[in-house]
Amino acid sequence: MRSKSNKIGRNDPCPCGSGKKYKRCCLLTDSRRELSSGHVSNEFPEEIVRWSQEITRNKVLWEKRYGHVRPIIHTDLEDKKIVAVAGELYLTDSHDTFPDFLISHLITKLGSDWWQRELLKPISEKHQILKWYDSLCNFLRFREKHGADPSSFPLEGTFASFMLLAYDIYILRHHGLLQSQVIGRMKIRDQFQGARYELFVAATFVRAGFDIDYEIESDLSKKHPEFKATHRRTRQEISVEAKSRHRPGVLDFSGESEPDRQVKIGINGLLKNALKKPTHYPYVIFIDLNLPPTFENLYETPWFKEIQETVNRLGGSLEGKAHFNLLVLTNYPHHYGKEGKPNPPMLVIPKSPRILFGSPEVIQEIEKAVLQYGNIPRDFPPE
Repeated sequence: MRSKSNKIGRNDPCPCGSGKKYKRCCLLTDSRRELSSGHVSNEFPEEIVRWSQEITRNKVLWEKRYGHVRPIIHTDLEDKKIVAVAGELYLTDSHDTFPDFLISHLITKLGSDWWQRELLKPISEKHQILKWYDSLCNFLRFREKHGADPSSFPLEGTFASFMLLAYDIYILRHHGLLQSQVIGRMKIRDQFQGARYELFVAATFVRAGFDIDYEIESDLSKKHPEFKATHRRTRQEISVEAKSRHRPGVLDFSGESEPDRQVKIGINGLLKNALKKPTHYPYVIFIDLNLPPTFENLYETPWFKEIQETVNRLGGSLEGKAHFNLLVLTNYPHHYGKEGKPNPPMLVIPKSPRILFGSPEVIQEIEKAVLQYGNIPRDFPPE
C-alpha cells in the first residue's frame, strides 16, 4: 500500500505510461487489488466505495433468492454470449435469456444423438423429458405469438418440470458435482424418477451451502446413503438419503393412474429402507411424495394422519433413539399437468435422535434451500 507521500493523485498521469489520467486508467485495478489483499483504506475514491458496496449488495440478494449457488459466469462477444460452466465454454445468441441457455445446456448434457432419436418418436413413446419439452415448446410458441416479454417465464404445468430439471443439472455441473452415471440412469425410463429426485436433493444442498461427497455406487458390499454433506460455515457433517414414491401411471411408471381421492401416501417401504442404512453422522432423509396437486397445505389434508402414523411406527429404533435427525417430505406435482401449486415441505424432527447435530442451525439452512427451489434467474446478471 502506498504511503501518503507517494500517493498518486486521481488526476495525475497514470504511472503505467498510458498517457491517461490515473482515475481513467489503473485506479480501479489498483483499488481492487488493495481491497482483495485485506487492506482497508478510508481514502478510496467514491466510485470505488460504491463499487464495493454494490458487489456486497448483489451477493446478499443473490444468496437470498438462489442460495449459495455460484454466480453465472458469462460475457458478450460481438453478437454472441459466452457462458462458462465447469471449465467449458458455451456460445449462445446475445439476445438469449438465461432460461434459453438452460434449455440448450440440458440438451447438450443429455447427448444430441439421444435427444434426436427421442425427438422423432410419437409423443406417447417419447421419454418423459421430451414430453415436458413438448409442453415447453407450446408455451414458447404461445409467448411469441402474443408478443410477451421473453424474460416472462412463469413456472407452471409440465414445462416447469423441464426447466427445474435443467436448472438443477446446471447447478450441479457448475459446482463440479454432476455424475455421468446419474445422467445415464435418467435416460432409463424405470430409473428416471429416482435419478431425477437425487439431482434435486444434491442441488438443494448446494443451495444450502454444503460440500458434497458422493458414496461409491459400485460398492455393493454394504448399504449406504446417497452422499455425505459438509456445511462449509459450521463444518457440520451429515449423511443424506433421497427417495421418491412411484405411483401407477405417473412419470412413465407402469399401471393405470388412481383417482386423486383414492391416492394414499404409501411411504412405509421407502422410509423403512432408508432407516436400514448405516450412518456415522446425523442423518437427513428426503422423500418425495409424488402426490397430485392440491390447494391445501399437507398438514390440512387427510394424508397428514397417514404420515404421522408411518413416522411414529418406524421412526423410533435403537434403544428408543430415532435413527434420523430430519425427515423432509416434498411434493412438486408440476408433472401432473393439473392446477395446483407445489406443497411447502413438511419437516419431521424427532425429539431424541441417535446422533445429535453439533450445529442444529443447519436445519434452517436446509429448509431455506428447499423453499428456494423454483427460483431460476430470468436473465444473465450484469457483468
